[in-house]
Amino acid sequence: MRHKAKGRWITAALDSMVQSNRQGAECLVKHGAHACTDVTGFGLLGHLVEMVRASDVDVELDLAAIPFLDGAEDTVRDGIVSSLQPQNVRLRRAIANLDEAGSDPRYPLIFDPQTSGGLLATLPAENTDACIEELKSLGYTRTAVIGDVLPKSDRLEPVTIKL
Repeated sequence: MRHKAKGRWITAALDSMVQSNRQGAECLVKHGAHACTDVTGFGLLGHLVEMVRASDVDVELDLAAIPFLDGAEDTVRDGIVSSLQPQNVRLRRAIANLDEAGSDPRYPLIFDPQTSGGLLATLPAENTDACIEELKSLGYTRTAVIGDVLPKSDRLEPVTIKL
């Protein structure tokens, strides 16, 4: 957008988008995934909120652990966001520590709609390391644990963002 994206950022984004999620999904099932979704138009936070509400749990999302694509932080710092991103910002009401989280320069990226943003899944803690190792061996090199599932609290906001 605005001719600010570097060629290598675009190439990396396209490479990420054309990678099929099929083998990744099969691996997640093999390792006991409790829930899984592809991150698309509602952005990471939107899809996370869908999973959290359906599972009646809270989560802590580790902003520093999210493997953002190269250039994403640079473009959002320059005020460049997707034309659909503002529609997803309404989901901020699900964040318990909104004032703190909103001050982080990466914060707008959790609302960014994706064309093909990969998979978001929950796994039993004891299976996580083996699953991540296998996913990386299958070519999903940006696989990461980005948060923790917590018991449901009395708060209306099920998501806390760790900075």
